Amino acid sequence: MRTGVIKAARVLLWLIYAWVTVMLVLLFLTFILELAGANPNAEFVQWVYRSVERAMAPFRGIFEPITFSDDSVLDGSVLFAMIIYGFVAMGLNVALDWITGKLSLATYQDAQNATLTEQAAQLSTVPSGPVLVVPLAGPPGVTASAVLTPYVWGTSVDLSAAGLDPTRTYTVWLSAVTGARTLIGSFQPTTPAAVKLSMSSAASLANNDTFGVTILAGPGDPTDRDVMVSRLF
Repeated sequence: MRTGVIKAARVLLWLIYAWVTVMLVLLFLTFILELAGANPNAEFVQWVYRSVERAMAPFRGIFEPITFSDDSVLDGSVLFAMIIYGFVAMGLNVALDWITGKLSLATYQDAQNATLTEQAAQLSTVPSGPVLVVPLAGPPGVTASAVLTPYVWGTSVDLSAAGLDPTRTYTVWLSAVTGARTLIGSFQPTTPAAVKLSMSSAASLANNDTFGVTILAGPGDPTDRDVMVSRLF
């Protein structure tokens, strides 16, 4: 969006600059034609005079024209308008150079950001280390396993379990060497049959050494209780 705004501003400046340049040329022609005493009835001369009417509107009457003969006139107002429009043209030229530099910088930054975004997207789908298949031992009748995939952004967890109580809520976590746990997610089985879940966490797999599933407090369990725990390394 920023690049688009800069491009629009650059186009607008170019249009104004082109108009000012054309007016400078026409004003110069007007000054020469008046000074040379050109025939005001000639079509070209009339067209030039008509073309500068709007551009000359703010400057009419500033200076009294100096008449050298019946036809030759030195119009100081036209000369003064040429000077003013010349300064405007120089200012626009400086502005165009500045905004062109801004556009080049914005285009370069957008290209760099696009490259970084593409690289990040590629890295986000490529494992940054070996995939771990973790078997989980639980209470009688409960079986489970998890596939832990490390990425640069964290860890992906694919959990498969069977035999869990569909009336209870479970949490999945990773634990660091210090014992601090990072919650990955929670779930409640819809049936005691097989459950397949995909979760993700910003926690780095390399910084954790234990994976587990905890059943939250409920009927018969006044506190949370770990039901499946496995060491990773």
